[in-house]
Amino acid sequence: MNLTEIFGSEIIVSPQPRIMQRQYAGIPGTEGLLSMTLGTRGRIITITGRLAATGASYAAARANLQTLIDAVEAYEHAEADDYTYGNETFYNVVFDSIQIIPDAQQKIYHFLSTGYVSCRFIAKGVILI
Repeated sequence: MNLTEIFGSEIIVSPQPRIMQRQYAGIPGTEGLLSMTLGTRGRIITITGRLAATGASYAAARANLQTLIDAVEAYEHAEADDYTYGNETFYNVVFDSIQIIPDAQQKIYHFLSTGYVSCRFIAKGVILI
C-alpha cells in the first residue's frame, strides 16, 4: 500500500538509523551500572505531514477530519505490512505511534477557510526485518 493513500500527499517520509536495544542492571551511584547490548531493532520510518478535510461548515469539516484521524490511528493496531513511497518499498512495517502535533499556541485544528480544516501529525513505523 502506498503511504500517500493512508496519510495523503502532503507528507515527508524519512528512514532513520536502527535503534540499539540495551538492558541496564545495577544501581546507579553505588555499585555501578552494567549495560548489555542486545542488538538492534529495525529501522525507523518517520512520516510527518498534514491531514486535511472539508465540509459544508467548520463543524462538518472538523468531524470529517476526526474521522480521517481515526482511520489513520487504526494503523497502530494493524499487522506488519509492506508500504511504498515514491520509488522506495518498506517491508514488514508496523506503526508504533501516530501523534497529532499542536502549534505554538497549542492549537490542534487549523481553520483555513470556510469548510476546510487541517492538523499536523507525526507517525513512526518500525521495519521489522
